[in-house]
Amino acid sequence: MASHHFIYFLVMVSLMVTNTSAHKACHPDDLKGLIDFKSCIHTDTSGRLSKWKGQDCCNWPGISCNSKTNRVVEINLPGYYLDGDDESPRSVSSTMSGTISASISLLTSLEVLDLNKLVGLTGQIPHSIGALKNLKQLTLETNQISGAIPESLCTNLTSLTILRLENNHLTGGIPESIGNLQALQKLSLSNNSLTGKIPFSITKLKSIISILLDQNQLVGEIQLPLVPGQWPSIQHLSLANNRLTGVIPNSIGYLTTLTTFSVSNNQLTGSIPSSLGNLKELQILKVNNNSLSVELSSCICGLTELSVLHISHNKIQGPLPGCVSSFKYLLEKEVDVSFKRTAVLPTGWH
Repeated sequence: MASHHFIYFLVMVSLMVTNTSAHKACHPDDLKGLIDFKSCIHTDTSGRLSKWKGQDCCNWPGISCNSKTNRVVEINLPGYYLDGDDESPRSVSSTMSGTISASISLLTSLEVLDLNKLVGLTGQIPHSIGALKNLKQLTLETNQISGAIPESLCTNLTSLTILRLENNHLTGGIPESIGNLQALQKLSLSNNSLTGKIPFSITKLKSIISILLDQNQLVGEIQLPLVPGQWPSIQHLSLANNRLTGVIPNSIGYLTTLTTFSVSNNQLTGSIPSSLGNLKELQILKVNNNSLSVELSSCICGLTELSVLHISHNKIQGPLPGCVSSFKYLLEKEVDVSFKRTAVLPTGWH
């Protein structure tokens, strides 16, 4: 009888060891994807990748796994991060140099890929990234990534909520298929060398909160929704420092949740539409350095939340409406009206 108990004990121990080993073993695809990723990184001043050893990738620095499937769901390796324990965390600044391996596509359960502000990442965004259909956040900003935005990114990654590629060396156009990203909330492509027109499909991003396309070489007209309700949650729209032409569409008045609207340093013409007065939440308005004409209408009097108003270097005639002096958040130093001969500051400025 005792021998039977002993055999049962050995069987249970064996099962426990097997389960423990299985739990610690990384999925083969994930393991290969991460090892290939590491092999394409030449320097890592943080030392995080040097700790990627063994097969228990879920315990590697910067890696998170799903507790049930044991598949890798997050790669978080930002250039600025907190290290140490909860009682004495410290802020660390680090860099990595190298490229993003095409084998990243093997991590098919990946939801977050954060490689922001590593400074030294070069090469292109691999086309194979389109295989990561569960990806929700892609943040590669402030590196030296070049080439075009892969078509597969906009066609296949329909679960994306955050796409941040600003401060790189991206070229080419914004893919027309960007309208497929129906879950997208934050889009930042600022400070690249993107060319071509803003695709009309961008108006289909029904979940969008922030669109930042400033500091590129984009041409053509401003693309805004043609009917109310297409961007129901939009707060930030920045198209400054491009080569945009045409007028500010009257449909700007549909974007009643906007807090920031910046189109400065373009080649816009026509008048500032009266529908701008619908933007009761607007805090920052920058239309300076264009060729906008005619008088500022009294519609601006409804923008009582303004804290920044830049309208200089246009063809606007007449004084600012006197109501502007009563805006409680607007300080004189945040009002850019360098054409004071034709646009006079109101009396009683605070």
